[in-house]
Amino acid sequence: MKLDPNDSRSFHEFIRTALIEHPSLPHLSVGLKKKIQEAIFEIFVNAQTHSGVPYIFTCGQFFPKKHKIEFTITDMGQGFRQNFWRRFERDVAPEKAIEWAMVSGNTTKVGVPGGIGLAILKEFAAKNNGKIQIVSDAGFYQWDADGQHLSRFSCPFPGTIVNVQFRTDDRNSYSLVGEASTDDIF
Repeated sequence: MKLDPNDSRSFHEFIRTALIEHPSLPHLSVGLKKKIQEAIFEIFVNAQTHSGVPYIFTCGQFFPKKHKIEFTITDMGQGFRQNFWRRFERDVAPEKAIEWAMVSGNTTKVGVPGGIGLAILKEFAAKNNGKIQIVSDAGFYQWDADGQHLSRFSCPFPGTIVNVQFRTDDRNSYSLVGEASTDDIF
């Protein structure tokens, strides 16, 4: 989908119907579904806020034989490194800027909360044996079953790509602490 950055309603509905309510996902409690949807929506809001571009692109695909669902958000904006520079006036390697953004509470926003979306997705991907990948500028970040991987490309990408993969062969149930008890507590 090619979305106007102001078209958050369409994006929110797309996430809910195409991803969060997908019948092949592991069982997620109502609260956790909402939290994951908010986390993905925060990525869209970050693209709105930081990228300064006329369009945000998103796509998803279910791979039944590979037992996974992938979801991607892309913008052709400034990227993690440039936003880090603008906020802190400190140069950092592009892959390190992404790594910094993966820590819960780290945000370049001023005066508004943020910095939890990527951390939530990373935590769920770790429990689900899924994956999160981010390309921004020349930086590459990946979190998967083998842990964290950082690298740098020789040619920068003009924007940011966030790709999330959830495993559909995961038979566990997940909920937030404090919700009704299930097999695994998130």
